[in-house]
Amino acid sequence: MGERGVRSARHSSVRGGSAAYELPDRELRAYDHGLGTLRVDGELQGHLASIIGRMQSSEPWPWFVVVWADGTKESSFEDYGPGWWTVRELDAGRLEWFERSVSQRRRFFGWQFVSVKRGRPCTFDFAWLAAGEAKQKWNELGLADSDF
Repeated sequence: MGERGVRSARHSSVRGGSAAYELPDRELRAYDHGLGTLRVDGELQGHLASIIGRMQSSEPWPWFVVVWADGTKESSFEDYGPGWWTVRELDAGRLEWFERSVSQRRRFFGWQFVSVKRGRPCTFDFAWLAAGEAKQKWNELGLADSDF
């Protein structure tokens, strides 16, 4: 990887692959109302929250939301097999995602439009919080299932 915190070109090409990932826990229990820290160079940038939905096949279907240190939330995103790209990154203690997005609101003939520009690609160090701490932090961050 090049500069610390910046997504590597190699990872972008790997994500497009089709390699299956064997889940350490088929039910992804740690991901059901789980919460972990996102750090760059040891500095807390925010948290990654997750819930588990179910696909029609009854496979777990994790959804994620990044909550920045100031409490702002990004749009939710999902992961699923056989690649499990986000899950495999988190299991390895990192998340390759983006820095904070910037929203712009515009009006045109009385209509309001919102556009979102993603931040630069970034690699975060990731660590799960213990269940009790995660539950307390969920409340502090104002997280709800509807955020996903």
